[in-house]
Amino acid sequence: MIRVEGTGKEKTQAFASALNSIHTKVLKESNEVVLRIEPLDVQVLVAEEETFTEKFLFLFLPRTRVTYRVVLNVEIEVTLIEMEKVTFVQKKISDPNGVSNPFRKKKLIQKEES
Repeated sequence: MIRVEGTGKEKTQAFASALNSIHTKVLKESNEVVLRIEPLDVQVLVAEEETFTEKFLFLFLPRTRVTYRVVLNVEIEVTLIEMEKVTFVQKKISDPNGVSNPFRKKKLIQKEES
Protein backbone atom coordinates (compact mmCIF):
# COMPACT_ATOMS: atom_id res chain seq x y z
CA MET A 1 0.00 0.00 0.00
CA ILE A 2 1.43 3.37 -1.06
CA ARG A 3 0.14 6.81 -0.09
CA VAL A 4 0.40 9.44 -2.85
CA GLU A 5 -0.71 13.04 -3.18
CA GLY A 6 -1.54 15.18 -6.19
CA THR A 7 -2.76 18.66 -7.05
CA GLY A 8 -4.16 20.24 -10.18
CA LYS A 9 -6.43 22.87 -11.68
CA GLU A 10 -8.95 20.16 -12.58
CA LYS A 11 -10.11 17.04 -10.73
CA THR A 12 -8.62 14.71 -13.33
CA GLN A 13 -5.27 16.55 -13.19
CA ALA A 14 -5.11 16.05 -9.43
CA PHE A 15 -5.74 12.31 -9.76
CA ALA A 16 -3.28 11.99 -12.66
CA SER A 17 -0.62 13.83 -10.67
CA ALA A 18 -1.08 11.49 -7.71
CA LEU A 19 -1.06 8.32 -9.81
CA ASN A 20 2.04 9.43 -11.75
CA SER A 21 3.98 9.81 -8.51
CA ILE A 22 3.56 6.08 -7.73
CA HIS A 23 6.44 5.15 -10.05
CA THR A 24 8.94 7.46 -8.32
CA LYS A 25 7.93 6.24 -4.86
CA VAL A 26 8.39 2.60 -5.87
CA LEU A 27 11.82 3.33 -7.36
CA LYS A 28 12.95 5.12 -4.19
CA GLU A 29 11.97 2.16 -2.00
CA SER A 30 13.56 -0.57 -4.15
CA ASN A 31 16.95 -1.21 -5.75
CA GLU A 32 15.47 -3.69 -8.21
CA VAL A 33 14.59 -3.17 -11.88
CA VAL A 34 10.85 -2.45 -12.10
CA LEU A 35 9.09 -3.99 -15.11
CA ARG A 36 5.46 -3.19 -14.34
CA ILE A 37 3.42 -1.42 -11.66
CA GLU A 38 -0.26 -2.32 -11.62
CA PRO A 39 -2.72 -0.56 -9.28
CA LEU A 40 -5.18 -3.05 -7.78
CA ASP A 41 -7.24 -0.81 -5.49
CA VAL A 42 -7.49 2.95 -4.94
CA GLN A 43 -8.90 4.52 -1.77
CA VAL A 44 -9.49 8.27 -1.63
CA LEU A 45 -8.43 9.60 1.77
CA VAL A 46 -8.66 13.34 1.12
CA ALA A 47 -10.36 15.20 -1.73
CA GLU A 48 -10.23 19.00 -1.33
CA GLU A 49 -11.32 21.89 -3.53
CA GLU A 50 -9.73 25.26 -2.75
CA THR A 51 -11.25 28.39 -4.28
CA PHE A 52 -10.11 31.97 -4.07
CA THR A 53 -10.91 35.21 -5.86
CA GLU A 54 -8.06 36.86 -7.70
CA LYS A 55 -8.11 40.54 -8.73
CA PHE A 56 -5.82 42.47 -11.05
CA LEU A 57 -4.16 45.33 -9.11
CA PHE A 58 -6.28 44.34 -6.08
CA LEU A 59 -9.32 45.98 -7.65
CA PHE A 60 -9.99 45.13 -11.30
CA LEU A 61 -11.13 42.00 -13.15
CA PRO A 62 -12.01 39.62 -10.32
CA ARG A 63 -11.96 35.93 -11.20
CA THR A 64 -12.32 32.75 -9.18
CA ARG A 65 -9.45 30.26 -9.16
CA VAL A 66 -9.89 26.60 -8.19
CA THR A 67 -7.22 24.11 -7.08
CA TYR A 68 -7.95 20.44 -6.38
CA ARG A 69 -5.91 18.24 -4.02
CA VAL A 70 -6.23 14.49 -3.45
CA VAL A 71 -4.50 12.02 -1.15
CA LEU A 72 -4.82 8.38 -2.17
CA ASN A 73 -3.94 4.99 -0.72
CA VAL A 74 -3.09 2.76 -3.66
CA GLU A 75 -2.61 -0.99 -3.43
CA ILE A 76 -0.19 -2.04 -6.16
CA GLU A 77 1.31 -5.17 -7.65
CA VAL A 78 4.91 -4.76 -8.77
CA THR A 79 6.67 -7.01 -11.28
CA LEU A 80 10.43 -6.68 -11.05
CA ILE A 81 13.79 -8.30 -11.76
CA GLU A 82 15.69 -9.31 -8.65
CA MET A 83 19.26 -8.20 -9.20
CA GLU A 84 20.67 -10.67 -6.63
CA LYS A 85 19.62 -13.59 -8.83
CA VAL A 86 21.26 -12.23 -11.99
CA THR A 87 24.79 -13.49 -12.60
CA PHE A 88 27.12 -11.30 -14.58
CA VAL A 89 30.05 -12.71 -16.55
CA GLN A 90 33.32 -10.85 -16.01
CA LYS A 91 35.43 -9.89 -19.01
CA LYS A 92 38.85 -8.32 -18.90
CA ILE A 93 39.51 -5.77 -21.60
CA SER A 94 42.37 -3.42 -22.29
CA ASP A 95 41.99 0.22 -21.37
CA PRO A 96 38.78 1.42 -23.13
CA ASN A 97 39.95 5.04 -22.81
CA GLY A 98 43.34 4.38 -24.36
CA VAL A 99 44.63 6.13 -27.46
CA SER A 100 43.51 4.44 -30.64
CA ASN A 101 45.49 4.37 -33.86
CA PRO A 102 43.29 5.82 -36.62
CA PHE A 103 45.59 4.51 -39.39
CA ARG A 104 45.17 0.91 -38.24
CA LYS A 105 41.39 1.20 -38.39
CA LYS A 106 41.51 2.44 -41.97
CA LYS A 107 43.67 -0.51 -43.02
CA LEU A 108 41.30 -2.97 -41.36
CA ILE A 109 38.31 -1.39 -43.11
CA GLN A 110 40.05 -1.47 -46.49
CA LYS A 111 40.97 -5.15 -46.07
CA GLU A 112 37.41 -6.09 -45.14
CA GLU A 113 35.98 -4.31 -48.19
CA SER A 114 38.23 -6.04 -50.71
